[in-house]
Amino acid sequence: VEACPEGFLLAQDIAGRIEKCRGAALIIDYGGDGSSGGDTLRGFRKHAQVHPLSRPGEVDVTADVDFGALREAVNARVELEESLKQKLQQQHQRSARSTSGFANQTKVAVKIEESDYQSNAAAKPNRPRPEAFGPISQGKFLAQMGVVQRVTKKIEDPETSDEEAEELFSAMERLMAEEEMGERYKVLAIAPKKEGVFPPPGF
Repeated sequence: VEACPEGFLLAQDIAGRIEKCRGAALIIDYGGDGSSGGDTLRGFRKHAQVHPLSRPGEVDVTADVDFGALREAVNARVELEESLKQKLQQQHQRSARSTSGFANQTKVAVKIEESDYQSNAAAKPNRPRPEAFGPISQGKFLAQMGVVQRVTKKIEDPETSDEEAEELFSAMERLMAEEEMGERYKVLAIAPKKEGVFPPPGF
């Protein structure tokens, strides 16, 4: 089983930062949605794939990114306010089962925390929460973002030389073709829906 808890926390931290400061994030790398469940750990040395433990310290070790897990880590995260709300509810339930004297003390503490929760909720801007979208293939993402039209326009520009046109076409093909990077690489977005309804461009 391959798992990267640090990656989950990083994705959640990015979502939290976007919610606080606005913006969006694109995560692009080779990987999948995690549904295959296969072993993706592998090693490379001198541009050739080798066993990860064949020469410790001399082999670059890598693994596919589990974009499905990153998506779930973002979309299933519990906000601080929601966590505090759950804590208050649990305290109310415990106080109801306690003795009257202890319950009164608990109620005082609950009221103090409840006021803190309400003030934090009031201070927080009312805007859509960031969500994770994708993953989709890099080729599909670039196509939906209009890269073909942009490259075509640049190639047809009279000021573009034949050599530059060939380089542009080759670069686009490498990024988009399924047998190159188009399918192997995936794109995940973390952003709030526009007007609370529409996903970010390309998704």
